[in-house]
Amino acid sequence: MCATPESSLGSIAGASYQFYPPGTVIPEIIQGFEFDDVDGQEVLGPNEDNSEQVATATTNDVVSGTITGTSAAVKIVQSPDFDYFFDIPKPLPVQVTVNVTRHLASGDVTEDVTFSASLDSATESDDGAVIDPVNYFTFQLSSINSPVEIPAGSTINNTIFTLTENKGNISGPYFAAIEGDELWVHLQAQLGKREGADFLLEYWAVNDNNDRISPTYSYSSYVFNASDSRADYIYGTFKFTPQYGKARYAFQLRKTNNSSDSNLLQIAEAHSVTRRQNVTYPNDTLVKVTVRATEQATGSRDRKYNALVTRHTISYDINTRTFDYTLRPSRSFADAVAHEWLVIGKQPADTIDLYELYSIYQSLPDPRLGYFDYTFDDEDVSLGNRIETICNAARVIAYWDDGVLTFARDERKEYPSAVFNRANIVADEYKISYDMTMPGGYDGVEIEYVSPRTNKKTYIRYRITDTGIVEQSALSPLKISLSGCRNEYQARDRALLEVNRLISSRMKMNMKTLADGEYVSPGEMIVVADTYDTNQQAGYIVARNGNNFDTSEQINFAGDMYVRVTDSIGNSTDKIRAYPRTDTKFGFTAAVPNITLNIFDGYNVQSPSRYVIATTAEMEAMRWRVSDKKPNSDGTFSLTCDEYFDAKLDYNV
Repeated sequence: MCATPESSLGSIAGASYQFYPPGTVIPEIIQGFEFDDVDGQEVLGPNEDNSEQVATATTNDVVSGTITGTSAAVKIVQSPDFDYFFDIPKPLPVQVTVNVTRHLASGDVTEDVTFSASLDSATESDDGAVIDPVNYFTFQLSSINSPVEIPAGSTINNTIFTLTENKGNISGPYFAAIEGDELWVHLQAQLGKREGADFLLEYWAVNDNNDRISPTYSYSSYVFNASDSRADYIYGTFKFTPQYGKARYAFQLRKTNNSSDSNLLQIAEAHSVTRRQNVTYPNDTLVKVTVRATEQATGSRDRKYNALVTRHTISYDINTRTFDYTLRPSRSFADAVAHEWLVIGKQPADTIDLYELYSIYQSLPDPRLGYFDYTFDDEDVSLGNRIETICNAARVIAYWDDGVLTFARDERKEYPSAVFNRANIVADEYKISYDMTMPGGYDGVEIEYVSPRTNKKTYIRYRITDTGIVEQSALSPLKISLSGCRNEYQARDRALLEVNRLISSRMKMNMKTLADGEYVSPGEMIVVADTYDTNQQAGYIVARNGNNFDTSEQINFAGDMYVRVTDSIGNSTDKIRAYPRTDTKFGFTAAVPNITLNIFDGYNVQSPSRYVIATTAEMEAMRWRVSDKKPNSDGTFSLTCDEYFDAKLDYNV
C-alpha cells in the first residue's frame, strides 16, 4: 500500500505547538464558539436596497392604539396571520400601516399612514372571560420614521393595522448558540485601491426565546484598502465586550455606503468568546496548536492533527499480586486493560482476573505481540467493547467466568482442559458440521493496522492457493481491523494465524454437557469422544493397579493406541501409549503418572475419572477449541467448538 507520510508541525512555516501537562496553570484560554448561521453572507449597500416582502399580515380588528413621539402600541384581536410576527426574534425592522387622525393646525386629517419602525416586543392577553375568552396581541413599536408629521395627541383608529417585513439591506440578526463574555465579528471586503466599506453593527443580549434583554449597542466603522496600486481582499476582526456581561448575543450589520464591483462587504464568521484565566486540569494533558492561515486557499483541508504520545497507565505486579496505581508510560495491552477497567470504568478489583491477564502478557515470546497503541475518543463506546478491542490486538479473548472477567490467548495448548464422552454429554444437541470449502467462502485474509511511519491505514494480505499460502490480495478475503496495532510484526502474526486457521479449522461442533461444562472456558482445548465413532472409545476408570487400569467399557485395540485420563479434579493427562491387557478386555496398560483418581463408589465419589482411547489420528480428531459457552437453566452447559489446530505462539518465527 502506498501512503504519503504526514508533515511534522515543526516543518511548516509559522506553525507551533505547546503541551500543558496535568496540573499546569494555563494563564489564559480563549474559547470561541461559532455562530451556526454565519458563513460568508454578503451585506448589501443602500443602492441595493431590496424591498422584497418576507412576510405581511393585516387586520381590521384593532382594539386600541396609542402613539407618542417615535413609539407606539397597537392591540388587536388575535389572528393566526400575526403568529409570524409574534414568534420571530425581536427587535425586527418592519413597515407599519395604521389609520391615524392627525391633529394639525389646519384641522384634523384622518388617513392611512405607512411608516417604518422597529417591532420591539409582542405580548398575549385576553378579555378575562372564563368561557370562550377573546385573545389579543399587543405590539410595541419604536424608532418610528414617518413620511408625514404625526403630532402629539394624534389618534390611531380601530380600522386597519398592517405589519410587513421587507428583506432590506440589513444582514441579520444572527444569534449565538453559546453564552460568551465577548462578541467577535470577522468581516472581509473586496475593495479597489483607496476604497473602504462603511458599516453599522448593532448587537444586544437575548434570552432563550431570542428576545432582546439588553440595550442595543451600536458601532460604526469601516474596512479600508490603503493600497494606491491594486485591489485587494481586506480582513477585519471587530471585538466587543458588552457592558451587559456574559450572555447570548445577537447582531445585525448594515452597509452604509454604496456597493459596487470594487466595493463588496461580507460577514466571514462570528464567534461568542469566553476568556478563561489561570486554568488548570489536574488529570488531563492539553496541547495548543498554532498554524498560519492561508489566504485564498485552492483546496479544502480538514484541520486534523495527530499527536504521537505514549499512554500513561497503572500496572500490576504478578509476583506480589498487588496493584501499582502510579501512572507510567506503557504500550502493554495488559496495562491498558487494567487501566480501562479499574480507573476509567471504576470497576471493583475483584471482578477481573489480572493474574491470568499478566501471565499471558509475560508469556509472549516477543513484547511486540502485546503492544496496544490506541486512544478511545468516543465516550459512547462501552467498557466491554473497549476491553474487547484491546485484547483483540494481542490475540486474546476476554470472557466472564462466575462474575469475574478472565482471559485466554488464541495459541496452542499443551493439555486439554477437560475430557467429554457420552457419560457427561447430553445427546439432543450434539452436532458436528464440516465446511467442504474454506470457512465462510474466504480464500485469504486482509489485516488492517496503522503504519507508524505514515500514520495511515496499512494492509497485510495473504491468499490461499493450490501451492500454499502466498502474500497477495485474495478475491474474497476475511477482513480484520486491528485497532490499536501500530507495528507490522504484530499485524503479520495475526494475518498468518487467521490464514492458517482457514486451512486447518473447518469443522464445528455444538454439544450440551452436564455439570462438567462449568469448568471449561472459551479459548481452551478439550477432548471429546465422538459418540457415533467406534474408533474413539471412552468410559470411566473402575480401578487401578500399578499401570493396569480397569474400565467400564470393553476396549478393542487396533494398531497403536493412546489414552488420556482425567484426575480427581478433571485435569487431563497428555496422550500416553496404551497396550491391551491379556487378562481382560475391560482395561488397558499405560504408564500414566501417579495422579489422584476418582473411583466411583456411589457415596463419596459420584463423578469418576474418565478416559478416552484411540489411535494417534483419531486422538487428534478429538481435540476441539471452545469458542462459546452458555449456561442453561437446568444446570447443563451449551458449548460451541471449532476444530482445534496448534496455533503457533509467534508466526513471525
